[in-house]
Amino acid sequence: MAAVGFTVSSASATAQATWTVSPGGPFTAHSGDTQLGVPNAVLVCTDSDASGTLKSGSGLDGVGIGTIDNLTFTNCSVAGLLFDVDTSVSLPWDLNVTGVDPNNPDRVLGSITGIVAKIADQDGLCTATFAGPGGATDEGEVTGYFDNATSELVIQDGNLTAHDANCLGIINDGDPAAFTGTYDVSPAQTITLD
Repeated sequence: MAAVGFTVSSASATAQATWTVSPGGPFTAHSGDTQLGVPNAVLVCTDSDASGTLKSGSGLDGVGIGTIDNLTFTNCSVAGLLFDVDTSVSLPWDLNVTGVDPNNPDRVLGSITGIVAKIADQDGLCTATFAGPGGATDEGEVTGYFDNATSELVIQDGNLTAHDANCLGIINDGDPAAFTGTYDVSPAQTITLD
């Protein structure tokens, strides 16, 4: 993840980068394939839907440039077990922008913070909480980028960790969990460095 960008002006030696979002406002996002990989398995959901709000205009701070207010996952399974995902415990989550991808100027790098999510199968055989590395209430983050050319939010990494795991040895306390997914954002948005 790139460091936060800085600009120089005559009034200030360094000032935090600011961003322009257009059109901003309410948005929805859909992914047809999300995965959460732990050392012993991959949790797969065939559908995920999000809704939230982006700030609008220019001169915006990259931290908290938007929020995810609702997030659902459907048709989820791990090792043949169907499970439900509960994200409501810590919503809304913050959307943050940290810089422009040096390898692709259409992409802005960023993170989603404030994450705590719980999974459970219908028979109680597999339960776990995914949060930051500090414990089941430590809000975690995922990282990735927003692609202005495609209006896609792509999640690639983060610090999610399994806690309070009781899942037949498939998921264990302390397991690192890599979340990946590509969300199509509607209406199409652009996020650019001022």
